[in-house]
Amino acid sequence: MYTILIIIAIIILLPLIIALFVSKEYSVEAKIIINKPKHEVYDYLKIVVNQEVYNKWVKTDPDIKKTLTGIDGTIGFIYAWDGKKAGAGEQEITGLTDGERITS
Repeated sequence: MYTILIIIAIIILLPLIIALFVSKEYSVEAKIIINKPKHEVYDYLKIVVNQEVYNKWVKTDPDIKKTLTGIDGTIGFIYAWDGKKAGAGEQEITGLTDGERITS
């Protein structure tokens, strides 16, 4: 009986101990090929609201509340959301390299 309790305790505690050492931040990267001129793609993507066209979270959570702060497509623009299915979060444009890169 004592051995079973120790095994159960290990099964419960091991994931909790491992969680202490796992990074709390993560990043996601993806790569696709788009057959459009580079400047056209850049000008479309830097407007954060355009992402709603292909954002699955917005589509699955029709009651999502969105807050837009600043001028879309410029550094400092913040797109914040809060919904039951999507949860809460925000995306901020933190850097723009004209025609090359959008950092958020």
